[in-house]
Amino acid sequence: MTTPLSRFDKPEAGQFAGQRKLFLAPIFLFPADLPDDAAQLLERYWSEVRDHVQNLERSLGVVTHVFHEANYADGDEGMSMVEAMNPFGGSFIQAMRASNAALEATEDRALVEEHSDWQRCLSIGLMSEKVMNLAMTGIQETTQKRFEHIGNRISDALGEAEVGILFISEGHRVQFPADIQVFFIAPPALQAVKRWIDDRMRAFAQQPQGGS
Repeated sequence: MTTPLSRFDKPEAGQFAGQRKLFLAPIFLFPADLPDDAAQLLERYWSEVRDHVQNLERSLGVVTHVFHEANYADGDEGMSMVEAMNPFGGSFIQAMRASNAALEATEDRALVEEHSDWQRCLSIGLMSEKVMNLAMTGIQETTQKRFEHIGNRISDALGEAEVGILFISEGHRVQFPADIQVFFIAPPALQAVKRWIDDRMRAFAQQPQGGS
């Protein structure tokens, strides 16, 4: 059963006393060498995420478990993976580790690698409809299995009254147990980042294709 996402600027702590809680923060996996305007926007986004998380912690409890999409290792090894795929959010996650939180292996390595291989197959441009369908099926199956694994991993790791945070791309379909209260982090810069992405995609689509 999925717990509806909730937005609370100042949640009443007593309302959720004793319950397991999960903060859910959208992420954008971009390389570090972005144009200056995009880099500044992402830095502002992560600054606002940090402020929002700290406000929630004051009301609901301190985060002790950190989960991150596509990370399949604990501790320093996992942190290296997170910094490589999410350079703009890495410093905040490292600061959480230095405080009270443990970075948890969130995904299954075999599933992540299989999913990446199917993505690579599609990215090269397939000619065969049969192979294309096979790759699409592989993507869909591994995506669903990854979401199921993430939900189960969080449920197993969060103890009674504990607080965790999940960093994951928007559009995910992870389902959480009904006894985990989920708080969606949506700072003002979130919409600005999404507009920047939409503008870039629109500009790319309008570029002339091919040519001699």
